[in-house]
Amino acid sequence: MADGTADLPDDATSSRIAELEAELRATRDEAEASLARLRTVSKAYADTQAEMRAYKERMEARAKLDSELQAYERVKLFFDPVTNLRRSIQVADGEGPTEELVEGLRMVHQQFMEALARLGLEEVPGEGAPFDPNLHEAIAVKPVTDPDLDGRVLEVHKAGYAVKGRVLQAAHVVIGKLREPVGEA
Repeated sequence: MADGTADLPDDATSSRIAELEAELRATRDEAEASLARLRTVSKAYADTQAEMRAYKERMEARAKLDSELQAYERVKLFFDPVTNLRRSIQVADGEGPTEELVEGLRMVHQQFMEALARLGLEEVPGEGAPFDPNLHEAIAVKPVTDPDLDGRVLEVHKAGYAVKGRVLQAAHVVIGKLREPVGEA
């Protein structure tokens, strides 16, 4: 025989065949065990992938809902002022400006400012505040003799606003500049 078993006696051949069959069974058992582990790992991977897709879909749905709720809350802030503005316009139709109309518009303006404040709008510090080029735009300089007014905002021509620390509109201001009075020494 070409496999090298021709030299062995029959008992030895039988013994070698039994060894090889045992080795073959062991190898098959190992292969089946490895295949079972591979199937388990593949199923766990597929389950994890499905769980990740479901998680992503839940997060996207939640983000969409949060976005819709934020939009709702923002619109809700402006709904009453817009409704009141419409009423003021209806009152003014056919009439000239009346005190009631002006008062109604003041109230609507106040409602808008309150709604914007809830969204983070803040008025930039005005009269008496130290001049800050990040918040104020100097449109004029006025001489002052009081050292406490030097570099301070004396007048506000146009209010400034910031949203959560970011300047939306710089305030247009007149600032004081110290000048010594003439004739005093």
